[in-house]
Amino acid sequence: MSDQTIGSGQAIRNVALLSHSGAGKTSLVEALLVRSGAKPSMGSVDKGTTSADYTPEEQGHQFSIYTSILPLTWQGESFNVLDTPGYADFVGEIRGAQLAADAAIVVVSAVAGVEVGTERVWLSASKRELNTLCVINQMDRPNANFFRAMADIEASLEGNLAAIQLPLGQGDDFHGVVDLLHQRAYTWQDDDVASEVDIPEEVAGAAAEYRSRLVEAIVETDDDLMDRYLNDEPISDSNLHDAFYRAVRRNELTPVLLTSAFQKRGIRLLLDFMLEGIRHNRDHRSLETVSGEPPVFSKDAPFCARVFRTSIDPYMGKETMLRVLSGVLRPGDTVLDGSRGTEMRVSHLYVPNGREMQEVSELSAGMVGVLTKLEEPCTGDTLCAPDQPLSLTPMELPPPVMALALTPDNRSDEDRLGDALHKLLDEDPTLALERNAETHETVLWGMGHMHLDIATEKLRDRYNVNVSVSSPKISYRETVTSKADARYRHKKQSGGAGQFGEVSLTVEPLARGAGFEFVNKVVGGSIPSQFISSCEKGVKNALAEGITAGYPTVDVRVTVFDGKHHPVDSKDIAFQIAAAHAFKEAAKQAKPVLLEPMMLVKVRASERYTGDIISDLSSRRGRILGMDNEGSVSLVSAHVPMAEMQTYSPDLRSMTSGRGTFSLKFDHYTAAPEQVSKQVLEEQQVVSH
Repeated sequence: MSDQTIGSGQAIRNVALLSHSGAGKTSLVEALLVRSGAKPSMGSVDKGTTSADYTPEEQGHQFSIYTSILPLTWQGESFNVLDTPGYADFVGEIRGAQLAADAAIVVVSAVAGVEVGTERVWLSASKRELNTLCVINQMDRPNANFFRAMADIEASLEGNLAAIQLPLGQGDDFHGVVDLLHQRAYTWQDDDVASEVDIPEEVAGAAAEYRSRLVEAIVETDDDLMDRYLNDEPISDSNLHDAFYRAVRRNELTPVLLTSAFQKRGIRLLLDFMLEGIRHNRDHRSLETVSGEPPVFSKDAPFCARVFRTSIDPYMGKETMLRVLSGVLRPGDTVLDGSRGTEMRVSHLYVPNGREMQEVSELSAGMVGVLTKLEEPCTGDTLCAPDQPLSLTPMELPPPVMALALTPDNRSDEDRLGDALHKLLDEDPTLALERNAETHETVLWGMGHMHLDIATEKLRDRYNVNVSVSSPKISYRETVTSKADARYRHKKQSGGAGQFGEVSLTVEPLARGAGFEFVNKVVGGSIPSQFISSCEKGVKNALAEGITAGYPTVDVRVTVFDGKHHPVDSKDIAFQIAAAHAFKEAAKQAKPVLLEPMMLVKVRASERYTGDIISDLSSRRGRILGMDNEGSVSLVSAHVPMAEMQTYSPDLRSMTSGRGTFSLKFDHYTAAPEQVSKQVLEEQQVVSH
């Protein structure tokens, strides 16, 4: 890596490449690197030889899982290209890259058009107010169609979008483009060596139409030009070009360009456009803070950086990847983690280049760098100068929606599992761990099947921990629905000290969610006062053991109203045992029922899927609570049993062609239907035997 590539911080511009999986994003990165001279030849995704997808997981699956940083230089200007995953399951990597970026290039397939992943990254990039370009890639593929893809972009993506290029030929015949902004055409015969030509007559009509659309999109961003346009006054090309680039850098207009990454065609024009169309970090909007003043995007300001990714390297330990927003960081400096209030001293500083890292003497505003062996910082944290504390608004991540129970294959795997899971969660904030004391399961939550599959693969391949996976057990509860009395005498006199205690009690239901209530109505000293607490303890022990299915009993009132004692043999343990047995006998007579956890489910998808979503949720024994419209998107809310939601993530993806998202959280317990209770009881009996 050259010093020029490392750059002087503020001269570097950071560009995140975003797309739906399969749009050719990683191949486009390869083409940019080769055309700029950063590497001699293109790697292959299929062969696992790309600069971006270098981990064993990525090479094995042949798609991006992590964000990679690839520097390049073009016409003396330095860029960091951040290649991000296309699968929505890896949203943490995608959102992290957007935190580090000045601009985004959203890649759309000329064959598939706008897909669900495209819509998602478009919305998140818009929320971040990133300076955004759009590239229609794979123009050389069979069935590539610019006009269809462009119409899809205009219909699906919000904002002021305009094509600035028109293709000359498509598919195998893709051999050039019309530059609509400068009204000229380029053709190439070999690779990306373009020759300037007149606009061919056969595309002159389409070029005039799209040129008119472009001009309208430009003048919409400039009041003075709009007045002149409406009054039919002439607008010079110079004024039009200046307004165009201003609008693009302010994200008021999104240009659409054309490429064939595989053939490296259109790449030079894309690089040329990046020189003027991608803003510098100093032009970025002011960032919101939780505390302290927002950072000033300057090398001369106090140090501030945002952590956008962490990873665990087997040799280097924890690697903290950050984007420097202001100031300068040097080895030996002490920094404050403004998000956690802890100070730490940094030692070595690096800049990343794919799998490689180069040590540098400083990291300054604009640069992406890596710190090693710092345990405290996590993804999204703010690092700052200790005397200028601040904390930026945390990164927003959706909650995990799918879970797997992990069972170590043997004792050695069990010993290593805890440490391995800690490392997984340390580098991936979208994973969550639950240790369920009731079911005695270790449950890993993630964003979907693919996310959890990769996590368990990493446990096996990276940390040598083998686990079996299954759907988590459901935490059912039991309760009663009527009132019943029972009496139980515990008497033990088989050698040694005797035990005697007799308890009479009543069990009755409470309102759902009320918990447990113990009432003492003993009069006359039939149970001495010192043993009342023993009765309560015995009942609580019985509550934990359940009534018929072995699940905790809730929402009951237990009233102890009578009993007997022995002046010598009555003891604490005797009344515990007597009360527990009395409770169990009364509860069995009080019409016990199984309670199942109900989840509050919110599903967000296009209106055209609403009917299918409601029908599916109803088939899962769900109760629809309501539906709200957010433009063309519907939000369906429902209460659905947790047992019916364990396969919902892949099912919703299939039902909505990947366009649906959902969230769920526990809401309440409710009585399970008889057939469900019967099935659960049968399963419990099988397990117990």
